[in-house]
Amino acid sequence: MPLFDMFSCGNIGGLAFLLGIFPAGLVLYFIHHRSNGNIPGPFLARWTHLWLAYHAYRGRRYKAVHAAHQRYGTVVRIAPRHISIASPDAISVIYGQGQKALLKSTFYDAFVCNGKTSIFSTRDRQEHAMKRRIVSHAFSTTALQQFIPLIYSTIKQFTARMDELCDKGEYFDAVLWFNYLAFDILSDLAFGDRIGMLERGSDIVALQRSDGFLRNENAIALVDEREHFAAIVGIHPVFQWIASAFPCLSGRKATSALEELGRRQVLKRLSSRSNRNDILGKLIEARGYDARDPTADEIAELTAESVTLLIAGSDTTSNSIAATLHFVVTHPRVYKKLMEFLLDASNGRNSLNYEDAKDIPYLHATINEGLRLHSTTAIGLHRLVPSDGILCCGRYFPSGTELSVPAWTISHDSELWGDPENFRPERWLEATDTRRYLLAFGKGPRACIGQNLAYMEMISVLTTILLRYEIDVKSDKLETIEGFMHKPLHTWLKLRLR
Repeated sequence: MPLFDMFSCGNIGGLAFLLGIFPAGLVLYFIHHRSNGNIPGPFLARWTHLWLAYHAYRGRRYKAVHAAHQRYGTVVRIAPRHISIASPDAISVIYGQGQKALLKSTFYDAFVCNGKTSIFSTRDRQEHAMKRRIVSHAFSTTALQQFIPLIYSTIKQFTARMDELCDKGEYFDAVLWFNYLAFDILSDLAFGDRIGMLERGSDIVALQRSDGFLRNENAIALVDEREHFAAIVGIHPVFQWIASAFPCLSGRKATSALEELGRRQVLKRLSSRSNRNDILGKLIEARGYDARDPTADEIAELTAESVTLLIAGSDTTSNSIAATLHFVVTHPRVYKKLMEFLLDASNGRNSLNYEDAKDIPYLHATINEGLRLHSTTAIGLHRLVPSDGILCCGRYFPSGTELSVPAWTISHDSELWGDPENFRPERWLEATDTRRYLLAFGKGPRACIGQNLAYMEMISVLTTILLRYEIDVKSDKLETIEGFMHKPLHTWLKLRLR
């Protein structure tokens, strides 16, 4: 997303934002520069958060941080008080468990939805524990088993659309269709009602403001804008404060539009009195809203949670499916080996249910390898050093320092992986401890609560596509961009029914 699209207002507001953020970034150095002053890093990063914000805006933050580690070493300053530590040993310290677990930093305030924090954006430990207890009910083993028929119902609609594309015999951008699929699955689970992207072959949704004004929006573009915008302004509270003064910024408009979408779907579900076994139904039950009407404040909280689940669940899963499928079909050895396992499990049929597919070790290894090599979460997730400081990798970091472990750099560490640029699923079967270095879903008490659901979707979708279709890929190169999540720009495929 180009900067002047992301921050445009159609007037001087966007320019004023940019003019405001630059001097604000420059003065931050004089506030923060003294702690850990001997840690190396890019020259501008020692003075201002604008170095990190600029690379986040360009969609290449993970690459810039990786390059800084290649030049300066394991411990690198990427902002005046933000230190990136590219060491596997830092994972258990920065993203550790227990009472000493580091809190999320102010970076996550930029992801607050509907004025309410969600399980993702809350920084308070007790509030997070309370939210996780409620939300975890919707992601229990029993709940996930109940979701399987709902997921396969949407996949069936997806294959019907793919069959139509087979008849055309043309290349198409599979990234778009994986987005449609993931959005329909998650909206079905989160709201009890598919948004209907697969049916329409489009991500356009109708939104209605509180004043009754109707308009059409591209939902996927809204998610991309909102996530990219938050990833930039979240880098420092001053950036968030400046952005709050410009409600016309497209990033803020995208957030408001997604809130409208979520609120409409939540209100529709509450009014229906449905007791459907899906994520929203379990959240309603856990909060007691099946026995009483929620207040406006409680509806706002339920909306924030639902929108967060929809965005995080659809974006992460669709990106991971697209990247992993690309790697499989562009690596003939892996493709052949994986197909042998899938055909054996399906007894030569062109379909395989989840219960049988989930027990194929090489399939799990392939998915983990796709998550590692692509790194859907490529940046280092921000954590804040507590009041008594912390010791990590032989260094002491004082209170208020932000720390992170760069996921891309860890996933491409030659000492850790041996041949990190090779797509080789076997590595996950050769060693039993590699999973602890996979940062796709975060680590510790703030790890993604929906990761088991994501694996369920990836297993179901990938087995369906690989068994049902022969696949041609237009280019061996996978071009990507980073908003908050790291995502493929395009994956041009041509399908043929087996």
